[in-house]
Amino acid sequence: MVDIIAGSLLLITFLGLIFYCMKGGNLLVGFIVTAVLWCLIGQVPMKIVVTDVFQKSVENYGATIAIIVFGAWFGRILVDTGIAGYIIKKTVELAGDKPLITALLLSTVCALIFTSAFGVGSVMAIGMIVLPILLSLGIDKKTALGAYLLAVSAGMYLNIAYVSQFFAVFKNVKYDDNYIHFAMIATIVHVVIMLAFIIFNYNRNQKSGRARAWAAGVPTQKETKTSSLNFSCIIVPFIPIIMVALFKWQPVPSFLMGIFLGLLLTRNMGTYDLAVEKIQKTLYDGIADSGLLIGMLYSVNIFQAAAKQVAPILQHMLGGIIPTTPVMILAGFCILAPLALFRGPLMIWGSGIALVSIFQAMGIFSEMFLFALFLIPPVAIVASACPTQSWSMWGLSYAKVEPKQYIQTNLPWAWVILIIVEILAFVMIGNV
Repeated sequence: MVDIIAGSLLLITFLGLIFYCMKGGNLLVGFIVTAVLWCLIGQVPMKIVVTDVFQKSVENYGATIAIIVFGAWFGRILVDTGIAGYIIKKTVELAGDKPLITALLLSTVCALIFTSAFGVGSVMAIGMIVLPILLSLGIDKKTALGAYLLAVSAGMYLNIAYVSQFFAVFKNVKYDDNYIHFAMIATIVHVVIMLAFIIFNYNRNQKSGRARAWAAGVPTQKETKTSSLNFSCIIVPFIPIIMVALFKWQPVPSFLMGIFLGLLLTRNMGTYDLAVEKIQKTLYDGIADSGLLIGMLYSVNIFQAAAKQVAPILQHMLGGIIPTTPVMILAGFCILAPLALFRGPLMIWGSGIALVSIFQAMGIFSEMFLFALFLIPPVAIVASACPTQSWSMWGLSYAKVEPKQYIQTNLPWAWVILIIVEILAFVMIGNV
């Protein structure tokens, strides 16, 4: 009877967390408060609460936080040295005066850049270069914004700093050759559907006569800091992935190699003072970009530790209710994909963290299966079609697109991406 009452209270707080997240509540506060409530409901001894739940859970996440910080620092190097702007400028020149070709090439290049660039600041800074170009070419604002955000999310499967966030929840998952093979195929699928999105919307707007160029000129060389760069710098965004995938380096030295080459090839190491100034500024901005994310991930660890303590109660309560066949769970995720919107129960960096904890508490599903399952919605749905994503909110304001309009434009395509990539993830990494 006691377990039934405790289990019911845990489920009530879980539903409360879902409601709080979907209403736009602060995730750090929501996770910590729910962790405290779960410890109280589960009558977890105070010694375990203060040592295991709140201290060790945070201590054990230090290595991953380092990857996130160095990834954000590297992203700032790409932006502040002008490397990203240079690559975009050369792409536009290659496409000539063909708007559709420019949009296709530019979006593909952005997807490649974001396989390593990381952080809200990097997305916004690159967006302020890319979006004016697309809009000035007559690409309608819905398609321009939708294509750019689809490009940003396309890079996340391979992005070491982004994928490392999931290690907070799935402790034994590795960024290894098996994962990289899957991520490359997922990226290709995502990019192909993104290109189809651009072609479909561009042709539809051309036929309807709704396409109209904005008075937003292409950024100048001074604005994009590209005047002193040369072709050799285009390799820099791919250095971390090359070092990890081919040379089996660890992420932090791989990012440091990219940072060093980024500064060297852009002549930012010409003098000691210049190098120190650029290093300090980009590191500071990178940490600022990732600070709130790090706080949220710490709170995720605390909540996960609390969920582990009440796992027996959840297992007893839900063991006979939730389907235990992986294929059925996979089908449910594909069908109910929009529930990842607005930090819903399929979004792990929202109320979905509670659902992950429940699945883990059941002890039925493998860690790799759950990782494959929950990796995709934040990329395919949230980063591609949800207005609550931080950089999406900026993009909506910048391009003057209504949130409802953005969801209607991007969600059908994002849903297709999710279904295909979820199945690929299940077959390639989740069914191992």
